[in-house]
Amino acid sequence: MRYRDDAPKRVITPVDGRVGVPRTLGFDELRVFFDTFFAQLGFHTVRSPRSGPEVLRAGSARCIDEVCFPLKTFFGHVELLRDQGISAVFVPRLISFAKGRNSCPKLHVLPDLIASAFPELEVLTAYIDFHHARRKTFPRHLLDACRPLARSLGKGWPADVSAFRAAWRAQLEEDSRAESPVRAARGGDVTIAVLGHPYAERDEFLGLSVPRHLRRLGAEVVFSPKRLDAAPVGGPLEEGLYYETSHRTARAVAHHVEGGVDGIVLMTFFACGPDSYAADTLMYRLERHGRGVPVMRLIIDEQTASEGLMTRLATFVDIARHRKGRRGAGGCR
Repeated sequence: MRYRDDAPKRVITPVDGRVGVPRTLGFDELRVFFDTFFAQLGFHTVRSPRSGPEVLRAGSARCIDEVCFPLKTFFGHVELLRDQGISAVFVPRLISFAKGRNSCPKLHVLPDLIASAFPELEVLTAYIDFHHARRKTFPRHLLDACRPLARSLGKGWPADVSAFRAAWRAQLEEDSRAESPVRAARGGDVTIAVLGHPYAERDEFLGLSVPRHLRRLGAEVVFSPKRLDAAPVGGPLEEGLYYETSHRTARAVAHHVEGGVDGIVLMTFFACGPDSYAADTLMYRLERHGRGVPVMRLIIDEQTASEGLMTRLATFVDIARHRKGRRGAGGCR
């Protein structure tokens, strides 16, 4: 199914000029860009509170039980924005960021899900599908995606182009400041890579505070690099994977295996279609191409208890230390 006309048929006027932005799922992918874009058009973005039990409870009451944990949390973020008096929320339709890639289907239809569940809210969106776009560069496609968004807010040419240029400059500056790999802690005797969906790595609630637990156990924690240029494109871990997040995770795993991490925690979500295939595939391929790096897969949902998780993480860090000690003593992997 294709969605070519995401611009509403009428102009939307957010109350008090405030546009709500849910702080989860694709929030960080182009956060600086859209913050700047809305500001240049004369609107103020309001972010929902950080994820937590209250957000999950609110979201679970708005959607069916069978969807994944992150999607329930997203609904909760929208609910809390509504409770703050927000009349318009921004929910981009994230189809694809690269040629030959495709994002999770829930991101394809997320604006429609939110519009159906919250009929009292106006849903602003941008159709981002670089794979099927006629443009050859992502910035040019992003400009095409932003023009209907600007028109839906009553802003046309040249305001949309001016806002886009300022927003793209801000995003490039943000990206240039990003560290690769991103290090959340330093000085541990073992280095553990915590990898998965971007929102699993960056949202402490969705990720069950795994990085914080690992630091308490004395490990140094690294995440997926902001830029994955150093990872082998189409390498043995990435070959044949379909979804964009699966490619990203495979390239991050390859990057950290080459960098010599002592262990990898692979975070996946129960009821996530892309995870159900990609995670098992990565685990299988790492047995052949992982150079003996220990890997622990976590399957997360809203019922996952922290007590058992702490025991598993402590055991995993001990295994990583043991294997690192054997390597340092000249033992085989």
